[in-house]
Amino acid sequence: MRVPVPARLLLAALACLVVAACGGGSGDDTSGAAATTTSAAAGTTAAASPACADAAALKASVAELDQLDPPEAGKTGTLAALQKVRDSLTALKASAGTQWGAQVTELDAAIDGFQTTVAGVDGDSLLGNLPAIVGDLERIDTAWTALEGEIDRTCG
Repeated sequence: MRVPVPARLLLAALACLVVAACGGGSGDDTSGAAATTTSAAAGTTAAASPACADAAALKASVAELDQLDPPEAGKTGTLAALQKVRDSLTALKASAGTQWGAQVTELDAAIDGFQTTVAGVDGDSLLGNLPAIVGDLERIDTAWTALEGEIDRTCG
């Protein structure tokens, strides 16, 4: 069975931050670091509503983030993957309206917190930021699990 999202996100974030702290991976993020092969994988049986289509796109962007190779992507690539999740979430907010409102709001806040934490990390602040990183990842996992469950119930 697959590793839960928080464990992989934690490992990805920590590996990325260690690479950034050691001076590797800076600015050399690759455009192919996270392939878009998962874009059609999520939600192919989902209802045809715009909200379900945007939910499938969000699932795909979360899966891309989950599959990110931090040493290749570096800090910049990680932030780019987070931004893609945020963009998908913004589209979902627009199409879903109040549907899944609380779950969408919580995931949005969790991603915002993690982006802020990661953006502020450098070699000197890595160890001091680890508790915040772990807390952010746990919050993302909790929020994503709740939202994904609602999406699956609604969209199939």
